[in-house]
Amino acid sequence: MKNSNSFIITVSALFILSSTLLAQEIDSTLLQDIDEVIVSASRSNSKVQDLPINIDVVTNRVIQEVQPISPVDALQYIPGITRQSDGGLATTPIIRGLSRERAPILIDGNPFVGGRIRSYSLIDPFQIERVEVIKGPASAFWGSDAVSGLVNVVTRKAENGYGKDMKIGASIYGGFHSVADFYRARVELEGRGNGLDFLIGAGLRNAGNTKTPEGPIENSQFESNNLDFNIGYSWSENHRIELSGKYYENQNVGFPGGLGAPGPPNITRRFDPDRQTGINLAYDGKNISDKIESVGARVFVKKQTLHIDQVTNIFFPMTTDVNRMIHAKLDVDVPFMGAKAWATLRHNDRAKLSFGLDYLSEHRIGTHRDLNIQIFNPLGVMVNEINRPYTQIQPDSYSNSIGIFAIEEIKIGDQLNLLLAARFDNVSTRIEDEPFDIPSIANIYDENNKSDSDNALTGSLGLQYKPVEAFSLMGNVANSFRGTDLFSKYHFTAVGAGFLVPNPELDPERGVFYELGAKYGTNRFSAEANFFQNYLNNLFVPVDVDFEGSPSIQFQNVGEATITGFEWDTKLKIATLSHIFFSGAYIKGDNDITGDPLPAIPATQMWAGIHYRDRNNKFFVQPEFLLVSEQTNVAPNEQTSPGYGIFNIRAGLNLQNFSSKMPNAQLSLSATNLADKSYRSHVSRGAPGNQNVFLEAGRSFNVGLVVRFGEHLR
Repeated sequence: MKNSNSFIITVSALFILSSTLLAQEIDSTLLQDIDEVIVSASRSNSKVQDLPINIDVVTNRVIQEVQPISPVDALQYIPGITRQSDGGLATTPIIRGLSRERAPILIDGNPFVGGRIRSYSLIDPFQIERVEVIKGPASAFWGSDAVSGLVNVVTRKAENGYGKDMKIGASIYGGFHSVADFYRARVELEGRGNGLDFLIGAGLRNAGNTKTPEGPIENSQFESNNLDFNIGYSWSENHRIELSGKYYENQNVGFPGGLGAPGPPNITRRFDPDRQTGINLAYDGKNISDKIESVGARVFVKKQTLHIDQVTNIFFPMTTDVNRMIHAKLDVDVPFMGAKAWATLRHNDRAKLSFGLDYLSEHRIGTHRDLNIQIFNPLGVMVNEINRPYTQIQPDSYSNSIGIFAIEEIKIGDQLNLLLAARFDNVSTRIEDEPFDIPSIANIYDENNKSDSDNALTGSLGLQYKPVEAFSLMGNVANSFRGTDLFSKYHFTAVGAGFLVPNPELDPERGVFYELGAKYGTNRFSAEANFFQNYLNNLFVPVDVDFEGSPSIQFQNVGEATITGFEWDTKLKIATLSHIFFSGAYIKGDNDITGDPLPAIPATQMWAGIHYRDRNNKFFVQPEFLLVSEQTNVAPNEQTSPGYGIFNIRAGLNLQNFSSKMPNAQLSLSATNLADKSYRSHVSRGAPGNQNVFLEAGRSFNVGLVVRFGEHLR
C-alpha cells in the first residue's frame, strides 16, 4: 500500500467533488438530524448546528445497529477516532492522534477516574442513550486532560413524568457474537407520571477468548454484570431532582496486551474482580425566568475496586524452561468524589453566559499485594519457595482539583456565531512517605517532590459563519492543559524484567490548537471537512530507560510536539431513508525536538458503505468497508504495521412496522470481518510500545434483539 495516504486523500477529494455535482434537493419524510440535538458535553443548551466547535453524536439507534461489545466499537465510525485495543474487553479510543489519557470520559457529565484502560469496559452499551464527542481541546469547558477531545456517555432514563398520567413499560435486550462466544442480556423496568420517573435495569455480558484467523487470543475472556437505577421527580415543568446509582462488576477479565505479555517473560494478567459503584444526586432547572435559562448542580461519590491476579514466568537464558514463577495478587482501590454547579443567564435573545464550578477529589489507595515466588532448576523441579504476606507495597496518593469556568455565546446578525470560553484550574497532588516495597524507587523521592500544585488558565475562541443556510465555515482556536495524574507521576510496578519507574518531576502538558472547517448540507447531500493542528509542550509519554541495570519504562516530558490532521465525512442520499457514506482521517504526529514520530499515531483510515433503509422503516441493510493504510512512520520503540481492508455487512428489522400484531421489537444482524482477514491495528497496545503483537478479531456472526412491553413511553 505504498503512497496509500496520498491515494486516500485524492480519492476523498474526488468523491466530495463528484458527489457535490450530483447533489439535488429531495423531500424526506423521516430524517433524524443530529444538528438538532442539544448535547450536554458542550455545557450549553444550544443546538449542535449553532456551536462553532466540532461535536459528533452517536445515537441509541446507531448503537443498537452496530451491536458493539464496548462503546468504543461504535465511536470508531467518527472521523478522527481510532479504536485502541489491549485485547479482550479493554478498548479505548484514540482521538485525533492522542491516547485515552488526553480525552477524558464522562458518565452523565461526571468524570471517570481511577484507570482509563478499564473505563469503557465498565459501561454496558445497552445502558447508553447516546454518546457525545467533542473533537479538539475542551480544557476551557472541562479542565485538565481534555487535550484531544472529550467523550460524554449519556445513560438511559425514563421520560419526564410532570403533567402526565402514570405509565409503566419494560424492555428486554439480548445479543450474541460468535467471534468470542459472547452473549449479553439486559432487562429494564421504567415508568413515568404524576411528576415521577424511574428506570431500573440489570444486565450481564460474558465472553470466551477472542478468535482470530490464526487462533484465539489467550487470556482475553471476561464476565460482567451490572445494576443501575435512575429516579427523578419534577414538582413543576422546569424543575427536576434525580437520584441515580450504578454497580458494575467485571470478573475473570484477561489482559493479554500489556506488561510483558505474551513474553518472554510471559505474564498472565487478569482483573478478577473489577468493580465500580457510584451514587449521584442531581438538580436541573430550566427556563427559570426571562434572564435565567438554566441552573444545575451535581454531587457524586464513586469507588473503583480492582483485584489483579498476575503470574509471571521468568525463563533460563536461551531456553523456554521456567526459572521463576511469580504469582502476585494485587488490590488497587480508588475512591473519588466530585461536585459541580452552574447557571446560564440570557443577556438578550442573541447572547447568553454560562458559568460554574467543578470539584474533584481522588484518593489512590496504595497497592496491596500477596506474593508467592517458586524457583525451579533446569529439570523443572522446584528448589525454593518464597511467600510474602498480604501487605501494602506503595504509598497512598491524592489528587484534588477545582475549576471555575465561563462561556459566552453571541449571535452577530443571522450569519455569525461567536463562542468564547475561559477557565482557571488548580490541580494538587501528593504522595505519602511510605511504604516502598522497592527500596531503589524510594530513593527517587525527597521532601521537594512528594507534593505539587499545577495551575492553568485555558481559553477557547470559536467562530461560525453561514453565508447561506446550506453552507457554513468554522474556525476554532484553543489552548489545553493536562495536570500530572497520580498514575503517571507516582505509580510503580514490575514490568517484565524491569520496572515502571515513577517520575515525580513530571510537568503538566500544555498545548495550543487551531482548526478550520467547512460544512455543506442539503436534503440530498452533506459534506464536512476539517483541518487541525495541535502544538504540544511537555507531552509526557512512556520512554525506555535503564533502571538499576534493568530495561524499564518511565513517563517523561517531550519538549515539543505537533499533531496535524485532516478529516472528511460525506453522505449522498439515494432514497428517502438511504444514503452512501464515505469518511476518514489522516493524522501525523512528530516530536519536534528529535524529529521522531510520536507513538501510537494511527494510520490513515477511511469508512465507505451504503445504508439502505425501506421508506417505511421496516428494515435496513448496510454493507461497509474499512480501509487502513500501512504505518511505516513509527516511533523508535514501535513496529511498522501493514495496511488492511475489512468488509462488514449489517442488517436489521423493525418488526412492529410489518404488522400491528408484531411486538415492538428491533432485530439486528451483522457479519464483521467477513473475509476472516488477519490484521493488526498499529495502535493495538503492548508494553513497551507495540512490541507485544496480537491480531484483531476474525470473522464474527452477530445478532441483537430489543423487545419493549407495556406502554410506549418515548
